[in-house]
Amino acid sequence: MLHYVYGIDIGGTNIKFGLFLLPDMKMIYTYETQTPNIDQETSLFVKIIETINTINKENDINLTNIDGIGMAIPCPVKNDYVEHCPNLNWEHMNISDMLKKFLPEHIKVSVSNDATIAALGESQSFDTPYNSVVFYTLGTGVGGGIIIDGKIHEGYSGFGGEIGHMKVSNEPTEIICGCGSKGCLEQVCGTAAIFRNVRELAQTEKTSLNLDELTVKNVFDAAKAGDSVGLKVVNKVAEYVAISASVLAVVIDPEVFIIGGGISKAGDFLLKLIEEQYKIHARFSTHKIPFLLAKSGNNAGFIGAAHFIKEKI
Repeated sequence: MLHYVYGIDIGGTNIKFGLFLLPDMKMIYTYETQTPNIDQETSLFVKIIETINTINKENDINLTNIDGIGMAIPCPVKNDYVEHCPNLNWEHMNISDMLKKFLPEHIKVSVSNDATIAALGESQSFDTPYNSVVFYTLGTGVGGGIIIDGKIHEGYSGFGGEIGHMKVSNEPTEIICGCGSKGCLEQVCGTAAIFRNVRELAQTEKTSLNLDELTVKNVFDAAKAGDSVGLKVVNKVAEYVAISASVLAVVIDPEVFIIGGGISKAGDFLLKLIEEQYKIHARFSTHKIPFLLAKSGNNAGFIGAAHFIKEKI
């Protein structure tokens, strides 16, 4: 009998499913559906089970073939327990225990934070998987995950890998992060910071950028073309990412830094700028740690979730 695991990435808008064949973790099937309105505590769990049954039917398998289900969710997690998950309306809940109520006893379930799980997914997406990784997601928000010895690092309270809330700046600013502090990496490297910095610089410098139609792509394209405002803003992003990486390097000493998220679509141009800044700030032999672009994109969550549960069965 063939055996499988599911990786599930639960977001506030969509849920992504991946079905993987054991033991080689070959991806058999992917599926995406809308996240239901969370009007009842069990609504989301019922939706997950219904979707799994649909996928199983399409692939001519049943629940006896499923050994485990790994899930990525958008909030801090410790040992499958969530204190507060506003996007999914969960409070003080053991997520795996809730899902197990709808499943045969033999199926193992485990849950972790989505960015941390994505870090695991990315670490497994290269020809030679990496066992020690710091993963950045640069976008509207800034997050990440840490992999040590091939395992996700949740930390004592489940906040391990919250890279976006490292303090990297002492510049005077009125902008307060969602965590309540100032100077967080997210507040100086996220898309809002990029647009804010462009507009501030454009008050005193000429720029080719249209301030009424700003996009991250436009800013990076302008920087590539030599626009002084674009270059200053992009270099600032690279500098702050590099500063945070240099700190993490002397604590964790990873094999590799992986850069993902929407801002990473700037590609090698951004990567080169980060690497240049990193060599300035890095200590000891950590300056040799390479930076790579993420490969799995929007699939990293369910890929990581599948590998996460595989290690537990």
